[in-house]
Amino acid sequence: MRALHQYKHQGDNTVATYQGLRLPWGKAHLPLWVVGYDVEVGVAMEEVEECIQDPRDAAFLLGHTHEQCIQEHADKLTHSEWGAPYLTMEQYFEREKDLYATEFAEAAMTAYVLVPTTAPNTLDFLAYLEVFKRPCLYTGTRTYGYSIDAVFTPVHHRRKGYAATLLQRIVELFHDHDGVVISNLYSDIGPRFYSDKGWKVHSADELVLPSTHVIPPDESPAVHLLPVESALDRVCRDDLMYMEQATKTGSPSVYFLLTPSLVQWFQVRSHFYARTKTAFPSPPRSLGVYLLDHEVEKNSTMMGVATEYMVWTHDFEYSELTILRCRVSEAHGRAFVRAAVAQADEWSLASVCLWNPERWLAAAFSEFMTTRTDDLPSLLVREGVDDKHHVTWFGNEKYCWV
Repeated sequence: MRALHQYKHQGDNTVATYQGLRLPWGKAHLPLWVVGYDVEVGVAMEEVEECIQDPRDAAFLLGHTHEQCIQEHADKLTHSEWGAPYLTMEQYFEREKDLYATEFAEAAMTAYVLVPTTAPNTLDFLAYLEVFKRPCLYTGTRTYGYSIDAVFTPVHHRRKGYAATLLQRIVELFHDHDGVVISNLYSDIGPRFYSDKGWKVHSADELVLPSTHVIPPDESPAVHLLPVESALDRVCRDDLMYMEQATKTGSPSVYFLLTPSLVQWFQVRSHFYARTKTAFPSPPRSLGVYLLDHEVEKNSTMMGVATEYMVWTHDFEYSELTILRCRVSEAHGRAFVRAAVAQADEWSLASVCLWNPERWLAAAFSEFMTTRTDDLPSLLVREGVDDKHHVTWFGNEKYCWV
């Protein structure tokens, strides 16, 4: 088995060392990693002489999604799984291109493919997946986690262990960079496949509230909710401030950071479906609502603190207002939910969806609670060779999904 041994940054030029050979990146910050001495992207599939049967003989071709030849071929392969029948091939390409161009994807995303050592330049991928490197807190300390998406094996290569091999090698690669490996993914094939490989399933409860639901008025004085889109940086900053304290529990815990670029990634996805699947003349701009604590402002140099917030995205694919991140109190909860329902109704969305609501919120709307059987939140935390089996996942909400 040949392997990529190491990489390092040298100013703006990143180089890889492979079998003693120094390989520069093709573009600054847009790397093409290959296992082999020669790079000639674009080799036709009919030029492949043989396909391996033993996954232990597989090697990596590691290509950034912005390498057009690799990514377009991967998108063509995955269209049947995550595009058809609702999106044409052209629409699917358009959606993926829009998402790749976002600040979040530019900074965080790398695609990996498994290919034979006998044909390292082939486009006949044995397995494919995408990884988003994103900031997180591990027991209160800042580090990075890896969100895995789009695990795919072409039909003619299935049931040969290639996806499992690629996942194993990816985790080994993560170990090269960090002492602790933190990774999440969302399973559409049940809990067992990924759980056997270290990704343990966490709560998949969700609140699905019809947009026709009438929420009685509050007895307490009305609260003034402000638009998140005018203060997204503040909301993300204050969310981090609170979670840095909440995660210092002394026991293992993980929290993926809410960031402006991530929220905008969801917004780009929303705008694609608004443009493609609705007749609205322009897409929605609202990103949620928040509440300022002016008492904090009196004792601080900060201009108020966003103590409560509900960040959302308009999902026209499934006709729901998806709550990405929710931190609201029981005292003001109904006001926030009422605002979400109104937003869903305004954009003709059938429901409001919130993953893993707080207990009081789940109890207040218990008749609308359900448990998903797909998009199962799965988390791997590994120190050395040992998996951490009892880890608290703070913020197990939709914003962690990619």
